[in-house]
Amino acid sequence: MKIALKYVFPALLLLAGCAQENTLSTGEKSRQHVEKWIEKYHPGIQPDQWGIYILEDHPGTGDEWDASKAYSYLRSTVRTIDGTITTTTEEAIAKQLGEYNPGNYYGPTYHATGSGAGYAGVEYMLQGMRVGGTRTALIPSWLLTLSRQSSKQAYIDASSDSIHLIYTIELVGQCNDIIQAQKDSLRAYVTRHYGADVKSCTYKDGMDEGIFYFISDTLAFKDVEPRSETASLQVNYTGRLLNGQLFDTSVEKDAVAAERYEEGKSYKPHSVTFAASYSDIAMDGSKSLVEGFKAGLYKMHWAGQKATVLFASNLGYAETGSGDVIPAYSPLLFELELLKAE
Repeated sequence: MKIALKYVFPALLLLAGCAQENTLSTGEKSRQHVEKWIEKYHPGIQPDQWGIYILEDHPGTGDEWDASKAYSYLRSTVRTIDGTITTTTEEAIAKQLGEYNPGNYYGPTYHATGSGAGYAGVEYMLQGMRVGGTRTALIPSWLLTLSRQSSKQAYIDASSDSIHLIYTIELVGQCNDIIQAQKDSLRAYVTRHYGADVKSCTYKDGMDEGIFYFISDTLAFKDVEPRSETASLQVNYTGRLLNGQLFDTSVEKDAVAAERYEEGKSYKPHSVTFAASYSDIAMDGSKSLVEGFKAGLYKMHWAGQKATVLFASNLGYAETGSGDVIPAYSPLLFELELLKAE
């Protein structure tokens, strides 16, 4: 019996330990995991009041991050705690990983601030940073949430996840009015490329000034036949971000020049059916086009006309963007050429 007890007793202790661990919440298990990981790989680093561990910090010299401002402009790279990069806005890192795609956007992106808009941990990580600074921090699972709690323990108690991430963030800037920031970008672009005298224009009543520009290659053509209100014509287009990056085109040479040529894609003009209202214009039979693009077509009046249309994101892809190609809150530019129907 004594021999049997000698082996049973440690087993009973192990079972008791497992039972105690199993009674812990997911958040408490995550807290213990994070603490053990830090102790092993970054001993001596202490968490902030929310449980964030700052692993590296290069202070900036610009304005301090302000939680009351609605949008932050950030460069970021996200890793799991085993070092695997899950997302990055850095072109150099994407190339190192062998995952660079010339069609993807690399650079700073806008992130909305506040509950429901972005991760709590990212905002807490930004506290104390200044524009131009870069910080790397471990954000524990309980802070990878869109909701907001009053304390670290409240976050832990509410947590149902166990994945922790390491963020490297560069604070590029902040703004309160995302549309005004885009108006400023559009104005600067138009002034630089077309001159300070070029003004924004409208295509419907009640439009904000400065969000839509239509720049024709000529002020007017003489002795040409204007299109009818409901004409059926064709259009070639090339869409770009304001940094010049191409995201879509019907023109093969533009795709090749931008290293965006796709085998099997048919590069040719698209059919356009015009209407009395810009909102009813259809391309290839579909009216599911972003508003700024349809408005640009609406303002074209004769076959052979070329124009550049630029517009803010509320006339494009707004806060969602489009995959890895068009980031959220991006103003867009389209080069258009109207052609006769075949």
